[in-house]
Amino acid sequence: MSTPTTNSVLSARDLTRHYSVSTGLFQPNATVQALNGVSFELAAGKTLAVVGESGCGKSTLARALTLIEEPSSGSLQIAGQEVTGANKAQRKQLRRDVQMVFQNPYASLNPRQKIGDQLAEPLLINTGLSKSERREKVQAMMQQVGLRPEHYQRYPHMFSGGQRQRIALARAMMLTPKVLVADEPTSALDVSIQAQVLNLFMDLQEELNTGYVFISHNLSVVRHVADDVLVMYLGRPAEMGPSEQIYQRPLHPYTKALLSATPAIHPDPSKPKIKISGELPNPLDPPTGCAFHKRCPYATEQCEVERPELRLIDSRQVACHHAETINS
Repeated sequence: MSTPTTNSVLSARDLTRHYSVSTGLFQPNATVQALNGVSFELAAGKTLAVVGESGCGKSTLARALTLIEEPSSGSLQIAGQEVTGANKAQRKQLRRDVQMVFQNPYASLNPRQKIGDQLAEPLLINTGLSKSERREKVQAMMQQVGLRPEHYQRYPHMFSGGQRQRIALARAMMLTPKVLVADEPTSALDVSIQAQVLNLFMDLQEELNTGYVFISHNLSVVRHVADDVLVMYLGRPAEMGPSEQIYQRPLHPYTKALLSATPAIHPDPSKPKIKISGELPNPLDPPTGCAFHKRCPYATEQCEVERPELRLIDSRQVACHHAETINS
């Protein structure tokens, strides 16, 4: 991957996260390669969507990007600052620059603490603002996300799911982070509320120029918000590139299958449904060669023994030996 550009707020190079797990009494531990060689670059004000089936490594990537977990290897830079090897003071600053919105807004809020106090907490810990200044800043942010002044003194259980996610987003934005990682932020919401919350995400991004990493399994939502898409399979990138290019003409068989399974109000009859058989492979015993070959309708002997690396095809990165052939 090329050197990070001047407006890059997040840069990952060959990022990995491996876990050692027990396989039984008197048995040697096994290694789960939850994240295995992920590279990308995110510019300020842009959105990278990360998609794939459950178990593909999306949430593991989110925890690594937000410094909740240390990567096993690779390089991670936030606003040009290398995370690996950073001292305590540097990591404290880096945590201010990258914030996270979780899938379940109620679980991410303290049920015993008033909303105003929860929103002020990042300012109390990370700034020298006075109590009145913190309150003023909190009320301004509440107004930005569509909450009323009287909500300041209320508790989380007094709000709807959509309002709680607005609160969670407001708390993440209190320190004006350079990067926001959103892990399935609308999946717990009613469909009627999802569009409102997504529009709020986009409005705040436009105003604050924040870079988003948007993790989702809902490809319809992703198309609405993403500038670029990273498709992951069993901890590795399968395809990565501009959103519209991938949606208009996916190159990897796995990407084709994901998009084919996306519900549409007016389905295109010229695009046949692509069915993939089988389940996601056991991460404790991944297949040799291409991890997708046991489910891929185009797999050959080469796919069984040789792992495909990402290569540039039609302005996007694709990890498939036969991408040109199956898309000709």
